[in-house]
Amino acid sequence: MTDFRLLAPIEVVEAGGLRGTIRFRRSFSASVIDQTMTLAAGSRRVDFVTDVDWHEDHKFLKVAFPVAVHAAAARFEIQFGHLARPTHANTAFEQARFEVCAQRWADLSEAGYGVALLNDCKYGYDVRGHTLRLSLLRAPTAPDPLCDRGRHRFTYALLPHAGAPTPVVAAGYALGAPLVVRTSAPAAGRRPAEHSLVSSDDPGFVIETVKAADDGRGIVVRGYEALGGRRRVRLRAGLPCTAVVRTDLLERDGDPVPLETDGRIPLSVRPFELVTLRLVG
Repeated sequence: MTDFRLLAPIEVVEAGGLRGTIRFRRSFSASVIDQTMTLAAGSRRVDFVTDVDWHEDHKFLKVAFPVAVHAAAARFEIQFGHLARPTHANTAFEQARFEVCAQRWADLSEAGYGVALLNDCKYGYDVRGHTLRLSLLRAPTAPDPLCDRGRHRFTYALLPHAGAPTPVVAAGYALGAPLVVRTSAPAAGRRPAEHSLVSSDDPGFVIETVKAADDGRGIVVRGYEALGGRRRVRLRAGLPCTAVVRTDLLERDGDPVPLETDGRIPLSVRPFELVTLRLVG
């Protein structure tokens, strides 16, 4: 096993009241890892922005976080939901599942406290005991002799939380699909302090997509129940809406959805249910 070596002293990049950032620069065999660790004011999330110049053979780069959490299973995000896997390997079947394919996060939680490991472009996790690990880079020589060699830039983050997965889902989206701000010439009149095309009154129901309908008839809204429970939610449209229809994924119309007098859209959803709606103005 090759050890990491610091190439420069640890550098404090930012130490203001709004954000603290420190930088590490390490070498690993023939590779160089340049990393900044950032904690913003008012945030629980610790970000690790990582640049790697990777030139290895038969090496596997992972990051590991031992945490003070005891749980029999960890949760891993998949598309439109999450699944659970044991944190132990007592059987041959469990030993064979040494890594889990996941999207934005893996979470290890006990009652009242948990820690999630988030990422913006890496998809291999494993959790054994109280240690969360994320696969970062590989170096096989077959079938691709240059697999992962070269320069890479990615971000992963550690998020302590109060145990429920609700903030983990939101943090995963915030890291993987960050808010983009664009400015333009000011419009006539005053803009509202807050506005959403579509919003939900329950953070357990995630609005995934708002788009123009493929056939031009209205706006399509797609969302899903993210926490694994039944719930009643109300959606509010920030655009003109006179009728709502459930559709399938091909946007073929199904049953109508009633509109409440205040314009809200009531829904009853099952665990991890995916819902597609057509909003007609």
